[in-house]
Amino acid sequence: MSPIVILGSGLAGYGLLREFRKRDTKSPVTLITADDGRVYSKPNLSNALSQKRTPAQLASETAEQAAEKFNA
Repeated sequence: MSPIVILGSGLAGYGLLREFRKRDTKSPVTLITADDGRVYSKPNLSNALSQKRTPAQLASETAEQAAEKFNA
Protein backbone atom coordinates (compact mmCIF):
# COMPACT_ATOMS: atom_id res chain seq x y z
CA MET A 1 0.00 0.00 0.00
CA SER A 2 1.13 3.58 -0.60
CA PRO A 3 2.27 5.74 2.33
CA ILE A 4 -0.50 7.49 4.27
CA VAL A 5 -0.27 11.14 5.36
CA ILE A 6 -2.57 12.44 8.11
CA LEU A 7 -2.82 16.20 8.69
CA GLY A 8 -3.43 17.23 12.28
CA SER A 9 -2.85 15.71 15.70
CA GLY A 10 -6.28 16.41 17.09
CA LEU A 11 -9.01 13.94 17.94
CA ALA A 12 -9.72 13.20 14.28
CA GLY A 13 -6.05 12.80 13.32
CA TYR A 14 -5.13 10.41 16.11
CA GLY A 15 -8.51 8.66 15.78
CA LEU A 16 -7.87 8.03 12.10
CA LEU A 17 -4.37 6.77 12.87
CA ARG A 18 -5.66 4.42 15.58
CA GLU A 19 -8.40 2.98 13.36
CA PHE A 20 -6.07 2.67 10.35
CA ARG A 21 -3.56 0.72 12.45
CA LYS A 22 -6.28 -1.73 13.50
CA ARG A 23 -6.59 -2.70 9.83
CA ASP A 24 -3.04 -2.20 8.56
CA THR A 25 0.01 -2.45 10.81
CA LYS A 26 2.68 -2.25 8.13
CA SER A 27 1.99 0.62 5.70
CA PRO A 28 4.05 3.77 6.34
CA VAL A 29 2.11 6.56 8.05
CA THR A 30 3.17 10.16 8.65
CA LEU A 31 1.16 12.46 10.91
CA ILE A 32 1.84 16.16 10.32
CA THR A 33 1.00 18.69 13.02
CA ALA A 34 1.51 22.40 13.63
CA ASP A 35 2.08 21.84 17.35
CA ASP A 36 4.29 19.44 19.30
CA GLY A 37 1.96 16.48 18.68
CA ARG A 38 1.18 15.65 22.29
CA VAL A 39 -1.90 13.52 22.71
CA TYR A 40 -4.49 15.26 24.87
CA SER A 41 -8.20 15.93 24.87
CA LYS A 42 -8.53 19.25 23.06
CA PRO A 43 -12.20 19.65 24.12
CA ASN A 44 -11.05 19.62 27.78
CA LEU A 45 -8.71 22.60 27.36
CA SER A 46 -11.11 25.03 29.05
CA ASN A 47 -11.36 22.75 32.10
CA ALA A 48 -7.59 22.36 32.19
CA LEU A 49 -7.12 26.14 32.04
CA SER A 50 -9.54 26.72 34.91
CA GLN A 51 -7.68 24.08 36.96
CA LYS A 52 -4.35 25.74 36.07
CA ARG A 53 -2.98 22.49 34.66
CA THR A 54 0.21 22.62 32.61
CA PRO A 55 0.49 21.16 29.10
CA ALA A 56 2.57 18.31 30.53
CA GLN A 57 -0.18 17.49 33.04
CA LEU A 58 -2.83 17.52 30.33
CA ALA A 59 -0.99 15.26 27.88
CA SER A 60 -1.62 11.53 27.99
CA GLU A 61 1.25 10.78 25.57
CA THR A 62 4.09 12.63 23.91
CA ALA A 63 4.36 12.64 20.13
CA GLU A 64 7.27 10.22 20.40
CA GLN A 65 5.24 7.80 22.54
CA ALA A 66 2.33 7.94 20.10
CA ALA A 67 4.67 7.39 17.13
CA GLU A 68 6.08 4.28 18.77
CA LYS A 69 2.66 3.01 19.83
CA PHE A 70 1.19 3.42 16.33
CA ASN A 71 4.35 2.67 14.33
CA ALA A 72 4.05 6.05 12.60
